[in-house]
Amino acid sequence: MTPLARALARLGDRRGQGLVEFALVFPIIILILFAIFDLGRGVYAYNTIANAARVGARVAVVNQIPTTPGGDCNQSRPIENPGIPHWSVKTCAADSAISLGVQASDVTVQYVPPPSTTLTCSPALKVGCIARVTVTYTYTPSTPVIGSLVGAITMSSTSEIPVERVFP
Repeated sequence: MTPLARALARLGDRRGQGLVEFALVFPIIILILFAIFDLGRGVYAYNTIANAARVGARVAVVNQIPTTPGGDCNQSRPIENPGIPHWSVKTCAADSAISLGVQASDVTVQYVPPPSTTLTCSPALKVGCIARVTVTYTYTPSTPVIGSLVGAITMSSTSEIPVERVFP
């Protein structure tokens, strides 16, 4: 057998090797890509609920109305009648996370005294009390494989700001 024939015979033995290696590595590469995609969605969801908690806390320090049925979050329009307010803490926080489908029921509002003080915030709210707004969201990965590995993740973000004025 000539050297050229031997080289061609050896080359013929390895023709499917690259295809087999690719078939073994391809599912791992796809899993990593989907994991990166779902991680990005998770970071977006957490950033969105953190922003919603900040917006809710900012509203809570100037307007202590926790919820309004059918209200909006147009903060540029002042509340002219406290009996029928058009924007509230929970409505504004939920509107800030509308892309995730956060509802007003996913938002909690508390007023607590600052640490190391004798200030009381209940039954009457006072300037200096801490408005604490917490937004909760259940994140579910969109990829079925990652979703079955990780499952649903409950995320929550809390923002605290001192009360600036007491709304009538």
